[in-house]
Amino acid sequence: MNNSFSILINTCDKFEDCWDPFFKLWAIYWPEYKGTIFLNTEYKDYSYPGLNIVSLKVCEKNKVSQKQRATWSQCLKWALESIDSDIVLYMQEDYFLTDRVKNESIEYFGELMYKTPEIPCIQLTHAGIPALRKSQYDFLYTSDSDFFSYVSCQASFWRKNVMLSLIREHETAWNFEWWGSKRAKHLGYQFLVVDPQIFSPEKNLIFPYILTGVIGGKWYRPVVELFEKHNIKMDYSIRGFYIENKKPDIRKRIRTKISIWRLKSIFEVMKMKFLYVVNSNKHDILYGII
Repeated sequence: MNNSFSILINTCDKFEDCWDPFFKLWAIYWPEYKGTIFLNTEYKDYSYPGLNIVSLKVCEKNKVSQKQRATWSQCLKWALESIDSDIVLYMQEDYFLTDRVKNESIEYFGELMYKTPEIPCIQLTHAGIPALRKSQYDFLYTSDSDFFSYVSCQASFWRKNVMLSLIREHETAWNFEWWGSKRAKHLGYQFLVVDPQIFSPEKNLIFPYILTGVIGGKWYRPVVELFEKHNIKMDYSIRGFYIENKKPDIRKRIRTKISIWRLKSIFEVMKMKFLYVVNSNKHDILYGII
């Protein structure tokens, strides 16, 4: 492996039951990778035979008590700040591999990011942001900045300073994708996605994995067959299984709607949108467009 990027597996300690299955499947399906893997734990250490895993323990290092707890975005920010490389390959602990990783493709796109500072992000899977049209780079498409989840937490290469610029410490993972997408648009980031004709779900995925093994804290049922295939033992009764179309608690929905942190994100995006429009009009006037 080259040294053009680092790998970050974003997690938290309450998901430690995912770590053994994740890394067992990693060792099976990506044996070529011999570099360091940064695991974004809060307080815990973790290791797996044959893999060079560094437990970041970001809450312990930042002196956050277990009673107080840090937000998802705070932990991600601290993890990124503790990694030296400018390029990060981002994944999460419940992205369970189902087939061999295309190591040469990972190497190629990691090196491309390293040599091309103007690329802010490369999405490595069809499940992130949809491809729009061919870009100037081989094997990459542009994407639509109006897409609701333009910022996606699926497997992807990120320029570290770009991801940091989109993080707001009060936000959850879902907030980060939703509001981060709006911030990314107004900041003018042009994210790229791998060519869907070449890296199609049917035949040539770079990262073949179950897109989300845990939903709302519950197991997603397709993990059962995958775990059984690889003799991974799991007590599913502890988490239980995710039930689709289950309506969220009405009180929780109301609290989410009126959250002060949500209002803070809304206000910031409105301000960015206003500045974006003002600056665009200035540009148009300057160049005689309006």
